[in-house]
Amino acid sequence: MNYKLKNKNCIITGASQGLGKAIVNLLAMEGCNLILVSRRPKPLKAVEKSINSKFKKKIAYALPYDVTKNDAPQKIIDFCKKKFGSPDILINSAGGSRPTTWDATDAQWEEGMTLNFTALRKLTTKIIPLMKKKRWGRVINITGSVEPREVNIANAAKSAVHAWAKGLSRVVAKDGITVNCISPGRLNTEQILKRRHPNIKERKKFIKENIPVGYFGEPEDLGCLAVFLVSPLARYITGELIHVDGGMKRFAH
Repeated sequence: MNYKLKNKNCIITGASQGLGKAIVNLLAMEGCNLILVSRRPKPLKAVEKSINSKFKKKIAYALPYDVTKNDAPQKIIDFCKKKFGSPDILINSAGGSRPTTWDATDAQWEEGMTLNFTALRKLTTKIIPLMKKKRWGRVINITGSVEPREVNIANAAKSAVHAWAKGLSRVVAKDGITVNCISPGRLNTEQILKRRHPNIKERKKFIKENIPVGYFGEPEDLGCLAVFLVSPLARYITGELIHVDGGMKRFAH
């Protein structure tokens, strides 16, 4: 299917692995220009090389940088402008689970909130005026569960993203900009397989008890949705939180 994304300028954070990497590969297939951001230089460069080799032209540029640094938003924007021009699409995929105790320190909370909320808010805020000038733009936030089973700083941060993104979507809609969130369930990424469910027996038990479709999904299951949402075809979808979890979410609202 033609999603009408050829030559759209895309910034993807967290692009070196997992969901970000899957989205990058799918956007490349649609002919997008790609700015890849991650604080993991080696795997990020590998993604860049793989894409450019596959398509036999330079459509991806890697920017190894930590999105939580104060100068990250301007650095990322300047890099995009230098390589392709002003950004059309922003995929906020950087982040990470932060399970902790009820009495976690302020420093732990600050780190987790900065990584999972503040950094993406700052980057988006810097990019929105550039999208306003074009009267077109797409923002996708890859978030997380809203049904926490423990104290996890990322849950609180991603809940903040959901509320902020909903409000933002209403303000910028008149400028042709959509803002949506995608909440991944158990997908076969490094974070899930190596950190959350490293034990195969426990993994099977979890699937049986919690996932109606009966298996962990693939990163591309979420990636395909992200590609649709950033396309002109999804112009009437904004302010939404969509779960890609095989039916794991238990509540209807």
